[in-house]
Amino acid sequence: MSTGHIVSGEPINLENLTENLQDDSTYALVKTSDMEVIRMYLPHGKCIEEHSVQGEMSVHCLKGDIFFNVDGKGMELTEDDWLYLDKEQSYSYSVKSDTILLVTILFTNNK
Repeated sequence: MSTGHIVSGEPINLENLTENLQDDSTYALVKTSDMEVIRMYLPHGKCIEEHSVQGEMSVHCLKGDIFFNVDGKGMELTEDDWLYLDKEQSYSYSVKSDTILLVTILFTNNK
């Protein structure tokens, strides 16, 4: 059940995935009942206030410079840095330079 834009088994180049994307864009690569993978382009100066997501989340900084605040602790992510957030862990961020993130969210299905 994929409601994203990428077909299972189809390789993509995340660096070149810019055609037809607008600035400040979020592109759902894959979305299933178990996970969602998102490529995000965030322009310099963009800020997101504190919030959380229901699932576990990883954030891989592909390019740029972004300042995360996680549970009151500030940290900077730059190219190739990776961050893990537990379920419902509070975070906010401010973008220090144009940034591209690869965000993966895992959902727990209570069956």
